[in-house]
This record gives sequence, C-alpha cells and structure tokens, in this order.
Amino acid sequence: MNAQATIPEAIKKTCEAYTEGLSTVMRALESLPREAGESHRRMVEQWLVLARTSKDSFIAALNQGFDLWERECRRAVGAPHATGAFGAWANPLEPWADTWRRTVETFTGGAMANAYSEAIRRQSDMVQQSLEESMRAWQRLWQPVERK
Repeated sequence: MNAQATIPEAIKKTCEAYTEGLSTVMRALESLPREAGESHRRMVEQWLVLARTSKDSFIAALNQGFDLWERECRRAVGAPHATGAFGAWANPLEPWADTWRRTVETFTGGAMANAYSEAIRRQSDMVQQSLEESMRAWQRLWQPVERK
C-alpha cells in the first residue's frame, strides 16, 4: 500500500461526501414548503439530525485517518506503534451511509412522495454515491498492520 497517496485521497473523498451531504440538507431545508405545524418542525429536525450524524461520522473518519497517518509515519521511520491507539478499525462511514439511506427513504416515501421528494432523492443519490466512493477508499486503508 502506498499510504502517502492513499490516506490523503481517502480523506479528500470523505470531505467531498461530507460537503455534498451538508449541501443536500441545506437545499432540502430551503426547498421545504413554508408552513407552520408539528409535521414541518419534525421534518426540519429530521434533516438536522441527518446533518449531525454526518458531522459525527466525518469527524470519526478524520480521526481514524490521522491515526492511520501516524501509524504509517511511525512505520516509515521504524518507531514502535503506540499500543492500542488505533482501536478496532470500525468503518464510521458505514453507519453514516446507512443512516443517510434510511432517512432519505423516510422523507421521500409514502405520503410524502411528491415533486419535492423526487428532487431530494436525486440529490441524495449523488451523496450516497460519494459516500460509497469514500468507503471504498477507506476500506483499502482499514487493514490492521501485522505486528512483528
């Protein structure tokens, strides 16, 4: 693995997915019909929860990316690895992608299906593709290094 090239690429793809996700949430919120009421408030809150989940997943991925980078720096100079510093290498983008998918299905399915929901679904599909590209980049990295 060429970590010098792969780690920055994975971080770049994660940043792009995060940015696209926030942009989609903002467009969805801006295009919501202006109406007062509990259902409107609930929909706004659901979109904001999705944005918050995206932020949390993004931060977790960046933290793991830094841990990988640090591990590779130590390996490159022959320094010992910090004990237990890299955790279980769980993929934080998987729950992010799953939450994104389920939330969008909730917003665009059933009684809420209309022209608005179709536009959101198209935008959300682009974010989903970006998340999947980011996950593929990270999957190449999230392989624990064999310790000797």
